[in-house]
Amino acid sequence: MPWFVCACAGVAAAAVIGTSVFAEDAQPAPLKVGVVGYEGHGLVWTNELNGGAGPRFGLRVSHVWHKAPVDAAAVEQYGFEVVANPGDMIGAVDGVIIAEELPHRYRELAEPFLRAGVPTFLNRPLAGSAEDAAALIRLASDSGTPIFAASTLAVDPVAFEARDARSEFEPIKVANVTGPSDHFWWYVPHALSPLITVLGPGIEEVEVHDFAWAEEGVRFRNPLVIFFRYGPDSAVGPVRGTIQVVPATQEGDWYGFRLKLYGRRESPEYRLLQPPAGVSGYAPVYEHLARFFRTGECPFTDAELFEVPLAMDMILRSGLEDRPVLRSEYETSLAVLAGAPGGREATGP
Repeated sequence: MPWFVCACAGVAAAAVIGTSVFAEDAQPAPLKVGVVGYEGHGLVWTNELNGGAGPRFGLRVSHVWHKAPVDAAAVEQYGFEVVANPGDMIGAVDGVIIAEELPHRYRELAEPFLRAGVPTFLNRPLAGSAEDAAALIRLASDSGTPIFAASTLAVDPVAFEARDARSEFEPIKVANVTGPSDHFWWYVPHALSPLITVLGPGIEEVEVHDFAWAEEGVRFRNPLVIFFRYGPDSAVGPVRGTIQVVPATQEGDWYGFRLKLYGRRESPEYRLLQPPAGVSGYAPVYEHLARFFRTGECPFTDAELFEVPLAMDMILRSGLEDRPVLRSEYETSLAVLAGAPGGREATGP
């Protein structure tokens, strides 16, 4: 999996190392990418790709839409066109990234692109609710448009390594994931996503205790401890476990992402998002984006894409209502997903 050296957001990439996703002597023309939401990852990825990293992956951000004015200096430095409306880039881009920092408008923003046949990537999570996620996947299936969503952790090479090694520990009894931060929409998907990459869909029950907002609808106050249980009919059987997302309480109080499996024997502790010093952790995302926009290939099935926003919805409902939440409570959304013709299979790693 290639990595590239880059500076912080807004600074051009310094150099590229490792093997390119394309051969040096046969690089196709860069794909033109639209970004909806020049903030958070949308800003960072635009600046990295257009600041020097893009040629290695065959990607260039050509068009940007943002809900607020975009700094003219950034437009000049990174060479993209700002459009007045998201739909103005349809017909001018090979694929689009929906990247507003919060996912509550993802369905509204993504639907026109899916209807127009534009391959659409949604930054983590796929949508702000199970209902919206099911509707987007169904629309993509009905219109024959490729759809993809992922946390950086979902496509981390270590997550795929753990998935490939899963059979060594089966039958798995317990799985644990730990991650940092107090931001519900940014970091809970990061902790949840590698679990889904490794174990697949099928979470039957979720329970959260002692949940309270520090910033309404965005940041939680206490360490978030999530109990989950897979259904006995899932591919991994009735695995139980916890996801812990731990806020910082003092300067330097920050935790990495770790995953561990316990079954026939215990797995190593998989440490995620651990590129070498000075190396960007976004390179796996760019590689998958390049393949997705060029060929329509997605490394996850529709069921796997849906599992993250479904589990997010279950976690939030459990926290707010202080009770266990069951998968069966989402029959309507599951029925919408089940109605998608065929249900697409994973075509990547």
